[in-house]
Amino acid sequence: MSDSQFETVIGGTQDKCSSCGGHLYFSPEYQALKCESCGGLEKIEYNHDNKKHEFVIDEKLKQEHKQFAEENKVFKCSSCGANVVLNKLDVATHCPYCDSSITIAKDVEIGLRPDSIIPFKFGLEKAAQLYKEGLKKKRFLPNVFKKKPPMDEIKGIYVPCFSFDANSHTVYRGRLGRNHTSTVNGRTTTHTTYFSISGVRDFQHHDILVETSSHIDQKTFNGIKPYNLKELVVYNDCFIRGYSLEHYDQALENCKKVANSIMEQTIRSQILSSYTYSVVESYSQDVEFSQEKYSYYIVPTYSVKYKYKGKDYITYMNGQTGKVGGGLPKSAIKITLFVLMLIAIVVGLGLLFYYS
Repeated sequence: MSDSQFETVIGGTQDKCSSCGGHLYFSPEYQALKCESCGGLEKIEYNHDNKKHEFVIDEKLKQEHKQFAEENKVFKCSSCGANVVLNKLDVATHCPYCDSSITIAKDVEIGLRPDSIIPFKFGLEKAAQLYKEGLKKKRFLPNVFKKKPPMDEIKGIYVPCFSFDANSHTVYRGRLGRNHTSTVNGRTTTHTTYFSISGVRDFQHHDILVETSSHIDQKTFNGIKPYNLKELVVYNDCFIRGYSLEHYDQALENCKKVANSIMEQTIRSQILSSYTYSVVESYSQDVEFSQEKYSYYIVPTYSVKYKYKGKDYITYMNGQTGKVGGGLPKSAIKITLFVLMLIAIVVGLGLLFYYS
């Protein structure tokens, strides 16, 4: 798209179209602000100078957080309890999760200013199309649902998450076993030999994402990952106009503990993968983290609400890639047939092995 199609380069505080004075909202298709009255486009400057922070809030950050608090307010849903950040230029009055009315949350501070954002890459119409296409890849959906999926409501929500970087130094020890199978006179036996392991390993960990939403847990969030973090840009209020931004639900320190746990699991997995083994008899590790940094990201999601066979569902979709997550109805018949097929395969292989 050529720059001639844009009216102006807009600032974060400009709330009206420069041509007709109409209301502006962020258009994923144009990656610009679009006037709901005349369709005019206002260009947004994209800044890719994304930063990571030490776990100390300096004076510059304090000022950024203060300005963010002055320009935005946290609103609380009267029904489901969600906390939503609304810009002073936003006209939304209903919760993005349950559509109930929202009021100013006097007991919730605005807190940290987002560092970076991945803007939505497609609008509602494209979201509906990608949702249908994504369902075709799901194995255990009921056929009727798959052919004509219900979509009562689709909404765009920016979900808050913290990203963590760290270096790790790990001292580990354990005892692993290798299974050995032998056949003598037609009889098969298995025995295990054990060996000890120990050592020291260093790793670097980058952009460990921990969601901090009140409605999307880490398992659900993992279901719509990954996000292409190369498309992160410095946060600008322009990107959230017309969308909802949920306020983070967990303190930074709590999210850091979750990130450390994720990194420790990765360390364990990578160390064990360097050995050939069948069973883990014991394993322990002592991990020390250093060079720890964080950043506050907000990432795009679409929530799809619908009712199927009298039950309410909500499914989330990645607003950057279109990846559809879980929370979908399952076909008991398909699951049963799949399990029976697996049992038949295992039994068949066992008999083949026994008589060979």
